[in-house]
Amino acid sequence: MKNTPIFLIISIFILSLLSCGDKSNATRPQTGHLFVFADDSCYCINYNDQVKFQTDATFSTLFYNDIATMKNKSGEWLFITQKGDTLLPYTFSKATVFSEGYAWVIKDKDMPGAINTKGDMLISLRDVEEVRVFHESLAAFSINKRKEKLWGFLDKNGNERIKPQYRKVNNFRLGLAAVQEKEEGKWGFINLNGEVVIPFNYLEAFNFGDNGKTIVKEENRYLTIDRKGNIIQKHHYDEIIPDGSLLRVRNDKSWGWCNSNGEIIIPTQYDEIRPFGKSAMAPVKINGKWAYINQKGEICIKRQFADAYPFINGNAVVKAGTVWGVIDEKGVYIVNPQYDNVSNDYLQQSLGEGCSLSSLHI
Repeated sequence: MKNTPIFLIISIFILSLLSCGDKSNATRPQTGHLFVFADDSCYCINYNDQVKFQTDATFSTLFYNDIATMKNKSGEWLFITQKGDTLLPYTFSKATVFSEGYAWVIKDKDMPGAINTKGDMLISLRDVEEVRVFHESLAAFSINKRKEKLWGFLDKNGNERIKPQYRKVNNFRLGLAAVQEKEEGKWGFINLNGEVVIPFNYLEAFNFGDNGKTIVKEENRYLTIDRKGNIIQKHHYDEIIPDGSLLRVRNDKSWGWCNSNGEIIIPTQYDEIRPFGKSAMAPVKINGKWAYINQKGEICIKRQFADAYPFINGNAVVKAGTVWGVIDEKGVYIVNPQYDNVSNDYLQQSLGEGCSLSSLHI
């Protein structure tokens, strides 16, 4: 497709170097530390409840490539290293996390743009309403065209790789992205060149998993399809959400799990559930309290929590009464419940929903 330079390039030379560099994904944070809030302060702690450093932040992401994005009490955004030092000597009115070496920022009344970790402005945006962090070297962006929000993708040279033409888009994963066409609102899949590889036939679509499969929705059913759009399995549930090698499924108002063949392995009996992810246990809500079950549906950690989130690397954030703590896979507190809040970015990542600060609204 034709590359239309609708973006102002500030430093092509620096940008060309970076485009061959860091390929990290913003959806893969470092989880050895946790940001918690109490007594009007933000603490970076480890899982032994040792404070690494303290800040006045009112919001903080996790660390991505050793850098966290924070908002201070003055409403300014800044970047912090794992030592608690500020990465750059100035702040921003808005900022995202760093992904693949780039973060989107707005400084004072300057044009919004992408910086590297040295603070060099690499791309300046024009006529853009929203932009997301880079995934697989492309960043989704939207424009307002005749009061209609349309999405496309730009590359690391600031060029329009895929022109704004879609109602909604997912980020690229494994070379494909689910996109919603604007005429009938149907979903299909495009490749990194913007070519439609799976037609716009679906009411809903998830990104492909590592197994080369995904879930899509037709009028009265869900389907498992492969990367060529071939139907692998038909599902007759009211709602389906991918969960690693399993599927979370809902019949009427109750949730459970089925395997990739559509066979129920944990009956649809829960009011609310959260994903297993890569863990052997998942949180389920039973009569107003949360417990953890295994993939046989057996309760492993008894019903006791006011709120509970999935395990990440053997640790899970839970709420006891009105305060938050962390448990291990035996249900033992490794961080006693004492904190008013936990980083929303951590909670969102544990749910498999990606980074909470991956988009810049302009």
